[in-house]
Amino acid sequence: MPENTDAVDAGTTVDGTLTNEEEAWYTIDLDAEDTISVVFDSAFGDWTDQRVEISISDPDGAVLDSTEVPEGEPLRTAIGATTITAGTHVVGIASLEGEISYSVLIDVADQDPYEPNNTRESATEIATGESVDSVVVGDEADWFAVDAVAGEGIELDLTAHDLALNRDIEMTLFDPDGNEIGEIPRDRPYGVYSTQAALDFNGLVDSAIGADVAEENGSYHIRVRGVDGSVRGFTAYTLIVETVELDQYDPNERRETATPLTPGETIEAIAVGYDHDWYRFDAEEGDVIMINYEVTQFTDLYDPEFTLYDPQGNVIHSDIAPPRTVTAATTGTYHLHIAQEDETTPAAFRNRLGYALTVRLNEEVPPPAGVAFTDQDSDGTRVVIDEVTVPESGFVAIYDKRLITGEDLVEGIRGVSPFLETGSHDQVAVTLADPITETQRLWALTHRDTNDTREFDFSATAGDEDEPYEGETTLVMDDACITIT
Repeated sequence: MPENTDAVDAGTTVDGTLTNEEEAWYTIDLDAEDTISVVFDSAFGDWTDQRVEISISDPDGAVLDSTEVPEGEPLRTAIGATTITAGTHVVGIASLEGEISYSVLIDVADQDPYEPNNTRESATEIATGESVDSVVVGDEADWFAVDAVAGEGIELDLTAHDLALNRDIEMTLFDPDGNEIGEIPRDRPYGVYSTQAALDFNGLVDSAIGADVAEENGSYHIRVRGVDGSVRGFTAYTLIVETVELDQYDPNERRETATPLTPGETIEAIAVGYDHDWYRFDAEEGDVIMINYEVTQFTDLYDPEFTLYDPQGNVIHSDIAPPRTVTAATTGTYHLHIAQEDETTPAAFRNRLGYALTVRLNEEVPPPAGVAFTDQDSDGTRVVIDEVTVPESGFVAIYDKRLITGEDLVEGIRGVSPFLETGSHDQVAVTLADPITETQRLWALTHRDTNDTREFDFSATAGDEDEPYEGETTLVMDDACITIT
């Protein structure tokens, strides 16, 4: 045993600084079949011309595990091993090059209360919402089982404790038939199903999420193990599995289970980042298909993609907006798929979005919203809109500032037109409740009548009702210079 060793207990973190080629030694008493893990950490910074070696030796001096942390990689690195004999084991930290400040966690795996659960057949049954604290040792896998009802969302949260680069863990979701499932965002960003290969501004990302929709009643299984099947030593973790209600049409995850739509009838549904909503409807050759889609429950960072298929399964539309009109080329059953767009991120993966969907056939297409507002003279109490079109009725409001988005628009309203029926209107006079006294530019913005009150309730509801019409890229508006006479 090396001289000048310091005895430590399991769970101890030691800090120190080594000069060039200096060594530090720590001893820990272990029982046979204990699993020890040593996590080396060094602060980010100038780590050029610096290398360190960490090792674990048994009571006879045989090295159980060791690794070298090379120049330029001062990240949390772990080694670990399961002991063969009881006795005093030695952890070594050696500077191979340069002065090195370090922090080392020396720990022993706690007993796993859920063992034996190393196979699907021996999976531990857990309740939804239950917090499971367990540990993966070496190349073992932990299996858990949870019951779900068809149409429910299954949401997984996995958190690794004292994570290091070679102690990353992953989880996998299996259906009642043993098939691997689990929706993964299509650009496969970090933080989904695995803690591997990611840094944030605070260091390693120690958590991962996962989810999918249960397509049948039964017992679903979750496997937790090291990335690539093994961890260095052990990794302690917490797993939580939740089941959540979606909408009455789930599970409609596949073309074969698509929800039938009756043209002209509106359905209200819920979409989630890991959800696939499929719908079907019949059309005859020459029918004009119009798909109306409206968000009823808004969420940030969620952009659904709409894909329309003809009866032969060919894609005839794919975009983040539904097709305004499509003419049916053949008679048969058409399918509409609504799901997250390709560039899904973990932030949006489990966000919920409420929407209303209507498919119409051979109905007259309402004109898009529009407004024309030209420069004019005024006494400051009244302006005239040359032309305004509202597809679903509404108003035109006059603002005294440039409008960029639909946010923070409640302030700055100078006046509002009377209620406007669906269609186009010429020479719409707007009285300014807040008159202007000097020549300036004003903006005319079209608004919906979302609550069918025929009254402009946008200001009174802090923007929750009668929101603005939006075009493909911006709000539907126009501006004019108003000269005071």
